[in-house]
Amino acid sequence: MPVTGVRLDFNDNITESMLTSLEPNAGSVVIYPIFTSAAYHDPGFYNYFGGFCDESCITDISFEKFNFNFGGSGGTAQLLYFAGYDFLTDIEVDKNPELLENYDTVILLHNEYVTKNEFDAISNHPNLIFLHPNALYAEIDVNYDDNTMTLVRGHQYPDSLIANGFDYAIEQEFHHYEYDTKCENWEFIEIENGFHLNCYPETIIFENFEMLKKMKDL
Repeated sequence: MPVTGVRLDFNDNITESMLTSLEPNAGSVVIYPIFTSAAYHDPGFYNYFGGFCDESCITDISFEKFNFNFGGSGGTAQLLYFAGYDFLTDIEVDKNPELLENYDTVILLHNEYVTKNEFDAISNHPNLIFLHPNALYAEIDVNYDDNTMTLVRGHQYPDSLIANGFDYAIEQEFHHYEYDTKCENWEFIEIENGFHLNCYPETIIFENFEMLKKMKDL
């Protein structure tokens, strides 16, 4: 698991034709999880969850500091970028949720922490692909005057009985797949408005281009 992030470089045996086979379908967009990446930054949310910090670590945390790491699905994001996918960030979707109406397919990475505005826009899109489980899990509030975020609800906060901060049934159904990082029996399972991968692919997706090829066929 990278601590400060990971940078991808392709081996010499990766041909142009292989990358071409990964090119996206028209009308697809990936939402890069800046808020989640920042939540995993140290100090941040996980210092609080681990009992190493008080609520100051979930209050007014800068999202200008983030890494392309395992928790923020930074490796997968780079692979999709090299393949030619369009990207939006959490910030763009939160500020202008109508942007999603311009796309036929919205692809989520590990977008664990989102605003209520962003959650509504994403969850109501007619065609979603969840490439990482545990997306749309906890609600945050964002202050764009100083570019900080604060945890509002979810991840056993403010009550230990609260898991999904939005009571989102799809995330609750697929939550346990977050812990399957080997993806030995991976498949995209159909949901009411799209498809959901049944494992957390961050450490395997670089070795299994079939996963991204299959995503294009959904």
